[in-house]
Amino acid sequence: MHNFLTVLKMDLQNLFKNPVLVGYNTVFSVLLILIMGYLCGGIYADSKDAYQYYTVSLLVYGMLNGAMTASNCFMERDIKRPNLRIIYSPGGSFQIYFSKILSSFLFNYSLHLLLLLVVCPLFQVSLGSNPVFFLLLMAPVEFTSVSLGAFFCCIFHCEETTSSLLSTLISLLCFLGGSFFSLDGMGSTLAFITKLSPVKWLNEAFFTISCDNSLEFFWPVFLGAALLSLLLILGCRLFFRTEDYI
Repeated sequence: MHNFLTVLKMDLQNLFKNPVLVGYNTVFSVLLILIMGYLCGGIYADSKDAYQYYTVSLLVYGMLNGAMTASNCFMERDIKRPNLRIIYSPGGSFQIYFSKILSSFLFNYSLHLLLLLVVCPLFQVSLGSNPVFFLLLMAPVEFTSVSLGAFFCCIFHCEETTSSLLSTLISLLCFLGGSFFSLDGMGSTLAFITKLSPVKWLNEAFFTISCDNSLEFFWPVFLGAALLSLLLILGCRLFFRTEDYI
């Protein structure tokens, strides 16, 4: 346990020392919400609704992009060499990939909570009558996302390949899921296709909590994400090979 906490502390320090990752999850996210909310404010009857929409949808987009945080934490060149030393320590390989997952989760979740603390009062965004459920639902989604990033690293063994594939996949699913603008009003075909994206239902879950004060999608998303996280961690255990890092 002591060894695991030491590795976890090292991974967290490396993440918080990375100005690109910190800036992307904070300053860039605030600017993106500000720009999209401002540009699309005319589409809504009340321009404040645009900030509500883009805070929730771009927060989901940011949570899913947490997979790239895990791939950076796992395979980044400066971190890969210390990983080699840990591989040959008595602690075994589990502490390597799980510390990457847990540290990436803590990093993303804490920065996204900070983001909401700034954005909600700034743009008058509501998280619903009971914001605890909104914040609670973020946790398994964040954890699934970083688990997916670690799983891809175990499969492809290369940060560039992993990041390229994840970025393309997440951007496509978010586009179809309406993270940047809703496709529901663009014909029946696109309206049907958007329902195939899991991001559509993630957005729906957070919107029903924040706008309708409903928990209709809370437990399906919470339990589904928790189950998917478990499967991805089992996948990491199955595909992680020490020799791939030599």
